Amino acid sequence: MAKPATTIEFTLRGRILAWLAALAAGASWLADDANARIAAAMLAAPLLVDFVAKQRRLHQTVLSLPPRRTAAGSRYTEHVLLSHLGRSTLRECLLTEPRTMRTEPPALLPTVPRGAPTTFSLRQCSLTRCHQLERVFLLESSWPLGLFRARAVCRVTADLVTEPARVPLSAEVVQAASEVEVAPQDRSPLPGPEFHSLREHRLDDEARGVHALRSAATGTLVRRVTHGRVPRTVGVVLDLRRPPGRALHQGVRRFEWSLGACASLVAHLRGRGAELRVLVIATEAANFHVRGPAQELELLTLLAEAGPSPHRSVPGEQFEELRRLAHCYWIPAGAYLASPEFAAMPGSVTLVGGDFE
Repeated sequence: MAKPATTIEFTLRGRILAWLAALAAGASWLADDANARIAAAMLAAPLLVDFVAKQRRLHQTVLSLPPRRTAAGSRYTEHVLLSHLGRSTLRECLLTEPRTMRTEPPALLPTVPRGAPTTFSLRQCSLTRCHQLERVFLLESSWPLGLFRARAVCRVTADLVTEPARVPLSAEVVQAASEVEVAPQDRSPLPGPEFHSLREHRLDDEARGVHALRSAATGTLVRRVTHGRVPRTVGVVLDLRRPPGRALHQGVRRFEWSLGACASLVAHLRGRGAELRVLVIATEAANFHVRGPAQELELLTLLAEAGPSPHRSVPGEQFEELRRLAHCYWIPAGAYLASPEFAAMPGSVTLVGGDFE
């Protein structure tokens, strides 16, 4: 790894002034004119002053920030603690993180005295799904005259987990598990969905949901709203394999959508109180039993790191636990829709994204 250092380069105005000073110096040498020599000296003097007064120890700046977990495309505010260990005060510095501030302007820092920690905020947005263990910031300053720019790269050891962007799921997918559930005995002895509320009937609603007695009493169509119950444990298979003979770099849009659908489905099922048995089919199969926030975060971290994998067959014993469940979701992220493992799954299996919404 290269040793941290501060680099100095011309700004646009400094480059123009340097060209003018060079032209004036050339004219004074060719014409032996005193006025041209004075003009060259007057043009070169600000360059010399700015170069001598430039801040050369920007790399001695230490940044500290907590771990961050976000979803791709979501904006957030990062609170950064900055300490400068150089000999002088930091003045008129701009700080930016190129990966997360593509659409945000650099932050202008306040004057930072030597050794005095300063906290400030950055508006950021991570657009790409990833898991970073190190974050890279760019610190630059054009103080005092703006003819030269001093730059330094500041590296911070901090986790940045960018989960897949959440995607809307169709009603068929959301309600698929509820259709096969038998209500727990401690809630109700009856199977099926539970009554939740009444609301006004809309034109795009099905007519069979209309509450006849309430509609007759009010003179307007009123619809029943029911909330179905999901099984205690629901299976999810995330298939990252590409079909045989397909390149790994193809089907990127479908792959990212499928990871977002998996994250959305996990959040929905966990919000309904279900436990999840998740099988991730990749180069090596991974099993997750999501029963609480810790297992859910572990699964989301895997989704942030996931990539397409080449085709391979999966032993049948990998699906033994899933075959015992009342319902299972199958997400073909790698576009392997005709997998024999999916065809061999018994019971109720819902294919998520078969037509790639």
